[in-house]
Amino acid sequence: MIIVAGGCSFIHGDELKDWDKVSGSQSTWPALLSSGHQYELVAGGGWSNQSIARNIINRVSQVGDCGVVVQWTFPARYEFRFAYDTGQRTGHWYNIMPWNAEDDDFDPSEFFFDADGDQTQAVIQKTHHENANRKGMNSFARSYFRNIGTEMYWENYVTLKEILYLQMYLKQMSIPYMFTAADNCIMHNHVIEHADDTIAAIYYSIDWSKFFWFPKGQHEGETVAPRGFYQWAVENKYPMYTTHPKEQAHQDAAELIKDTFHAMVTQHN
Repeated sequence: MIIVAGGCSFIHGDELKDWDKVSGSQSTWPALLSSGHQYELVAGGGWSNQSIARNIINRVSQVGDCGVVVQWTFPARYEFRFAYDTGQRTGHWYNIMPWNAEDDDFDPSEFFFDADGDQTQAVIQKTHHENANRKGMNSFARSYFRNIGTEMYWENYVTLKEILYLQMYLKQMSIPYMFTAADNCIMHNHVIEHADDTIAAIYYSIDWSKFFWFPKGQHEGETVAPRGFYQWAVENKYPMYTTHPKEQAHQDAAELIKDTFHAMVTQHN
């Protein structure tokens, strides 16, 4: 069985010791669980939920018979297809986030400091920001976040649509799948409390039973239930690189998720 794993940098394995810019890491929790299966990584640093859903569908349409694991990311990221090549290996496609809306002289590498002295992520982030300035994505991001992107309704609306969109596609194709998230804000952030009929209709159409949520940690109260992978790792005080949990968090997460994962594999068989 082919396991197709999608997500952002947490699933790509950024900062893990075996991480490679192109091939990612084999030390993430989905990679560990997929031992014995062919593993297809469909993830990237800074990817939005739009990018995750689009790329999963693209890959699934190519590999056919498979099982899908997705860890959804933070909602304040958006993917667009620009009318010109963005200068990235994704071509015309580009994900913007709040950092892109900062002034041109903003240096994101200042926020990437590794206790082990590894400057790889700092260099990558600075290069991305400089490229986005040259190509015009940052000026676009400033306008987008000023007028649209920071509005919580829009964050929730876009993310919930992507979850439902991918879920319906996988069900239609009879592809077994399991979802989780980096953060629980994809189902909270006052989604329902302040929802109109549109948000509510989408929210209640999602099969939330397909989600694995992480249990409370040793420092209960630092995050809220149910917990995403990143929240759970923070609450349990797992060692961190700059912005990503180290290998031990992925190993323990795999142990927590293994029953849900194996149930998905059994469903396929």
